[in-house]
Amino acid sequence: MKKYVILTISFMFAVACATAFAQDTINYSSGEVVASPEPRIYQAIPVPSTSLYELYQQGGVLFMSLITLCLVGVFLAAWKMPSRVKELGIAALVLGLVSWAVGMYQAMGVLQINGDISPSVLLGGAKVALIAPIWGAIVYFISLVVRIIQKPKTI
Repeated sequence: MKKYVILTISFMFAVACATAFAQDTINYSSGEVVASPEPRIYQAIPVPSTSLYELYQQGGVLFMSLITLCLVGVFLAAWKMPSRVKELGIAALVLGLVSWAVGMYQAMGVLQINGDISPSVLLGGAKVALIAPIWGAIVYFISLVVRIIQKPKTI
């Protein structure tokens, strides 16, 4: 069983790294997709999306992958170590908050360099910065539900 867990974690890490380094940049003035000169985890200006894959990429592949690993850990812990379910949920929530802080730090750096930015661009960046914390909160909620289901019933 240990081999499968390590293999799954290694595979998810490899996919996350490959996706992070293969992201493209969109030239918003012409609408064409150009290759990014350097690997980017966060997009400065998000394209409105409805697919979960695009939300996953916009939320930051690194942190979204770590939070997803916490979700996998919640389900594995529910089976093997029920006492660790809540801790993995809390770790997912904290990772979401850390990703929000990193995203806001990057946004403030862009504001400092560019100076005058329109409010729609600023709010679009804030919206993207909240994707990972929302995913972390969902994973935390799932961990609480799993823990409630597993708790022995005393009457």
